[in-house]
Amino acid sequence: MTSKPTRPGPGPRVEPSQADGPGRGQPARHADVTWATLGYVGAIFLGPVIPLVVYVFRRRRSPFMRYHAATALNLSLTGTLYGVCCVILGGLLLLDSLTVALVVVLPIAFLLWLAMVDQLIRGVGAANRGERYDVPNWICAQIAK
Repeated sequence: MTSKPTRPGPGPRVEPSQADGPGRGQPARHADVTWATLGYVGAIFLGPVIPLVVYVFRRRRSPFMRYHAATALNLSLTGTLYGVCCVILGGLLLLDSLTVALVVVLPIAFLLWLAMVDQLIRGVGAANRGERYDVPNWICAQIAK
């Protein structure tokens, strides 16, 4: 009698954990993951409008939703504040000349926008995996908790 050696299978499917950390809280639900992702993607295209809506209406559903909605809102609000600072800087430099204002402000604004989009895309990936993503403090102010 020949028997085939058995290999261990992939095991039971484990749901993504809550944003509170591994092993704490209940697993993230599919709807929570979808709304968290929507908050980040909305921040990429519409600024703080969509993350604010997700934060206000969905934050009490789960700690996972609250964390990711607050993170997307904080990133988008910080990006908006950086944009306002660039406009102010550009206005001050415009008093000297248009060329100086454009040469200084446009690269700074583009690099800030690129950094924000990078952090938002990383947040989308973490939310889809059901994980927590901590944004570096130097790029994001903690406005909403």
